[in-house]
Amino acid sequence: MEATEADSGFQLRLLLAVTAAIAVAVAVFAALCPLYATDTLCRYAPMAEAFAAGEWSEAFHPRFGVGMSVVSGLLSLLGVNGLSACAAVSSAAWALGAVPLWCIAARVFDRRTAWFAFALYFLCPQIAVWGVKGLREPFKTLGVLVMVWSVFMCRDRGWRALAAAAAGAALMVLFKPDAIPLCGLLAIAFAAADRFGRRSWALFAVIAAALQPMCLLTFLWTGYWLPAAQYVPVFVRLTGGAG
Repeated sequence: MEATEADSGFQLRLLLAVTAAIAVAVAVFAALCPLYATDTLCRYAPMAEAFAAGEWSEAFHPRFGVGMSVVSGLLSLLGVNGLSACAAVSSAAWALGAVPLWCIAARVFDRRTAWFAFALYFLCPQIAVWGVKGLREPFKTLGVLVMVWSVFMCRDRGWRALAAAAAGAALMVLFKPDAIPLCGLLAIAFAAADRFGRRSWALFAVIAAALQPMCLLTFLWTGYWLPAAQYVPVFVRLTGGAG
């Protein structure tokens, strides 16, 4: 039993060390050699630089979430240009997604399969390209994986499962407002696994709180208290209001 626990601890430390090393390496590479994507070049990079310059009206937009502007903007404060900052943080988010994927595979299958899934994750080109291009999709992917992991460990990890679910939900809500419906479904799955206990309602409260910055931003732009501008036409159509 002690040997098994020691082996488990060693594999976890190895997982974290390898992932951290890859995250740093790909972030540096992406910052030095970012690929060009229209969304990053025309939207996220200028928003990061505006955040670093304190030009708040240019740093945020109600369609794109507030997370990308903040994390890439903080890196821009160190003198990194907006394009490189977006590529660096997005690539790091891509690399970190390997950790919850390993945990899910280890839980569903075994650790040998988990390491195989870990290797395949880094060989998948699509998400890696999203990262090097500085797009928001790696943050959504990371959020989904963390939330799924939290559902699996809900029964035996207690409040740590809630912390993971809250972190995953915040990533999805703050970086990719289009993912809010998916976030809601995963929150319901977590609640079902928790049998709608206290942790479930705490998660719903965290998600509601995470929505408020985007709701405020959307309200300032459109007059509607909704989590993103893309939901305004849907709301207007459903309620029969004027566009």
